[in-house]
Amino acid sequence: MTAKRRKELLGKAGIYVSLSAITLLLIFPFVWMISTSLKDKNEMFSATPTLFPKQITLENYRSMWFDYGFGTYLRNSLTVAVSTTLITLLVATFLAYGISRFRFRGKKVVFNLLILTQMFPLPLLIITIYVVFAQLGLTDSLIGLVLSYCTFAVPFATMMLKSYFDGLPLELEEAAAMDGCGPFATIFRVVLPLSAPSVAAMGLFSFILAWQEFMMSLTLIRSPALRTLPVGITLMVGFRDIMWGPLMAGTVVVTLPVVAMFIYFQKYLITGMTMGAVKG
Repeated sequence: MTAKRRKELLGKAGIYVSLSAITLLLIFPFVWMISTSLKDKNEMFSATPTLFPKQITLENYRSMWFDYGFGTYLRNSLTVAVSTTLITLLVATFLAYGISRFRFRGKKVVFNLLILTQMFPLPLLIITIYVVFAQLGLTDSLIGLVLSYCTFAVPFATMMLKSYFDGLPLELEEAAAMDGCGPFATIFRVVLPLSAPSVAAMGLFSFILAWQEFMMSLTLIRSPALRTLPVGITLMVGFRDIMWGPLMAGTVVVTLPVVAMFIYFQKYLITGMTMGAVKG
C-alpha cells in the first residue's frame, strides 16, 4: 500500500469516526429522554444512573395522559398545526404563483413586504399581535393562534414557492392551456405535481412551526382547555418540584412525531429548500 493510499484511508477513517462521535453526541439526549420516561421514580433518582431502564414501566405515560390532561393538549396542538399547514399551503401556493407568473402594479412592493416580515423576530411582535388580536376578539381562541402562526409561515412559504415556480418551464403551462386547462386546472394538474418537493418542504416547515411554538401560545391562550402541548408540558415544572417522569413522557410524545415526519420527508425537504433558495 502506497503512502498516499494509506493517507487517504486514514483521512476517511478519521472523518467516519468524527461523524459517528458527533451523531452519538446529538442523539444521546433523545435516548436519555426516552429511557427516563420508561423508568420508575426509584431508578430515576438512583445514585447510580443507568442508560437503559432495568424494569420498563408505562406509569409516566399513564400519569401524563390522565393526571395532566395531555389528551386535550394533544388535540389542540394537532388542530392548530394541521390548520396552520393547510392554510399556509393554500394561501402561499396561489400567492406565489401569482407573483411568479403575472405582471401587476405593485408586484415588487408585495414581494419586498414579504421579505420585510422575515426581518422581525417573534418576541418583538408578540405584544403588537396581542393588542391587535385583543381588539378583534381573537385572544384565547385556537383560531387566533392559527392566524398568528400563519402570519409567519405564509410569507416565508410564499417566497420559497415563488422562487421554485420561477424555475418551472413556462412551456408546460402553455401546453396545458392549449389542451383546454384553465388557470386552476393548470395549477393543480401541472404546477403542483412538479412542485411536490417544495410544497412538501413548506408543509413540514409550517407544521413544525405550529407544533413546537411556545411563546405565542402562552401569550394568546389563557383557558386550560385550549392550551397546546408546549405550554402544557411546562405545567409539569412546579415551584418546588419537577415531575420528571411525566415531563419526559410528554417530551417524547411531542418530539417523536416531528422526528418521524422529518425522516420521512427529509428528501423532499432538502430538495425543496435548496431548489427554492437558488432559483429566481
